[in-house]
Amino acid sequence: MGLNSTTQRAGVVWSLGRYSYEFQRDLLPKDTKQCTCISSYQKAKLKISAPMAFKKYGISPKYLPVPPKDKLKGGFVTAAVELGNYIDPIRTIDPEYISYPKGMNSVNYTLIMIDFDKHQGPAPNVHLIAIFVNVPNSKNLLVGGEEAVPFISPVPNLGTGIHRIAGVLYEQNDHIDPDQIEFLKLTKSRVLQLAEFAKTYNLKPEPVAGTFYTTELKRCGNFKH
Repeated sequence: MGLNSTTQRAGVVWSLGRYSYEFQRDLLPKDTKQCTCISSYQKAKLKISAPMAFKKYGISPKYLPVPPKDKLKGGFVTAAVELGNYIDPIRTIDPEYISYPKGMNSVNYTLIMIDFDKHQGPAPNVHLIAIFVNVPNSKNLLVGGEEAVPFISPVPNLGTGIHRIAGVLYEQNDHIDPDQIEFLKLTKSRVLQLAEFAKTYNLKPEPVAGTFYTTELKRCGNFKH
């Protein structure tokens, strides 16, 4: 999302390249609130480091005690993901790739996809979109590994405000059995605590990389029944 102007509401200011330390779900620059049709590829304009973005958007330390040190690259068929940029929900139906340019071929990874703003109880609970384990480093981390918790649509429910949707990558110490009963329980509950999960499955305690985008599903125009 472009930040070429300053928007102020409820005492919080967004300006060029600068963000409030406290994320406000009802506050986004005006140009992100438009309902649009897919006419071209939506490029990401926001440039910020991964640790700073996860802190500025209220993800760390609330949900992640330590933010990822590196950025994952990711995108949909018609939109790029760039650490907090706004993407129209219709563009988020078809994820195309997630990659870690600094990844090592000698280790396997666990990729967790989550929504921080769906109803999942108090923090540090997060809503689970998918878990991929035993993922080798490649140009697309969505393939090649094993799906422990099946992917579900990340599109938020109508009228629930802005959602922060993320992919977080952990380095594994050991092979993980994707068929164990705990993953079946997670498939049903879709509620997860990231730090506790990393400890349970003997992952490196701090995520090596991550990225996220913001989105909101709302009605367009003056629709009447």
